[in-house]
Amino acid sequence: MILGITGASGFIGQALTAEALREQRNVILFSRHPKTTPESRSWSDQSLPNIDGCDQLVHLAGESILGLWTQKKRERILSSRREGTRRLVEAIAQSSRKPSLLVSASAIGYYGNNHDSLLDESTCSGNGFLAEVARAWEEEALKAEAYGVRVVLMRIGIVLGRNGTIMKLMIPLFRLGLGGVIGSGQQWMSCIHIHDLVRLILQCCDDPSLCGPLNAVMPEPITNATFTKTLGTLLKRPTPCRIPAIALRTILGELSTLLLNSQRVLPQKAIRHHYNFKYPNLEKALTEIITG
Repeated sequence: MILGITGASGFIGQALTAEALREQRNVILFSRHPKTTPESRSWSDQSLPNIDGCDQLVHLAGESILGLWTQKKRERILSSRREGTRRLVEAIAQSSRKPSLLVSASAIGYYGNNHDSLLDESTCSGNGFLAEVARAWEEEALKAEAYGVRVVLMRIGIVLGRNGTIMKLMIPLFRLGLGGVIGSGQQWMSCIHIHDLVRLILQCCDDPSLCGPLNAVMPEPITNATFTKTLGTLLKRPTPCRIPAIALRTILGELSTLLLNSQRVLPQKAIRHHYNFKYPNLEKALTEIITG
């Protein structure tokens, strides 16, 4: 069984590749930057990828959502996901030997801003730019079902890991005593440790009953205030700062929704399929990242 991975040079792609190889799975890597990813195949949003030999596909490629959301940036975020996924499905359609599985990355941004509501895979899509992007992304991926492919829509939460951008930014700030609550601090954050994310993806490869939307988040969502307090406590640093929502919106514009939107997401399907989270809560996840 050969696993094809797009976005192989990214944070999640690298972690997934390492875990798949550790399990002695055969992989074919696809990357926009083949020079930095040895033996990978070239990936482009505008051309059909060569998926020959891939029995299963994990699709992670897409423009980073970090950075100011100018009109051009928004267009790249949407186009890279919609057009890139469309090209991948077209490649499946033209393949003489179809892959049996497509795990396509999506995001909990699909649910929009939902305050205190509990959200699971049956919850309808919300409003806003990220919800629009996620809907378009998933719509293209689901077209692979017409060719007999099992499709999993992996709605990924905030990914926590030692090499991830979020923790690389936050830990130094908190160590300097500059950590603090964002906005009211009552907005819900739904996170997942990188280990559990890649293990959940690989479970999709091994469990033919998994299909459709799948929330990739830990079972215990937390508020921003709890996140701040927990990280500060583990680093033994005070967290006196508070960033007002209005200041964040002024500085970051629409990008501020990433930090201010409230999404209390539960991994109901993963639990029903008996996925055993190694890091089921924030304290365990952050402890591994800080001390591991």
